[in-house]
Amino acid sequence: MERKIKLLHVGSMITLKILQSYLDNKKIENMIKNIFASNITVGIGKSYSSDELYVFEKDFEEAKNILDLFLNEK
Repeated sequence: MERKIKLLHVGSMITLKILQSYLDNKKIENMIKNIFASNITVGIGKSYSSDELYVFEKDFEEAKNILDLFLNEK
């Protein structure tokens, strides 16, 4: 069975790590894509870029609710 991922949020690594801990506490699998490190690996480094947080499509609605609560706390 194919499991599709969906982009949840784009932001700084610090913000994504905090959000990731909320998702981990709810047992929602997630993945951060570090754009800066990816660019360095292929030789097109930038001084700054936003990173991306992904979740599986089946968990997206629950993760979106957690994201909304997190952003409203700020």
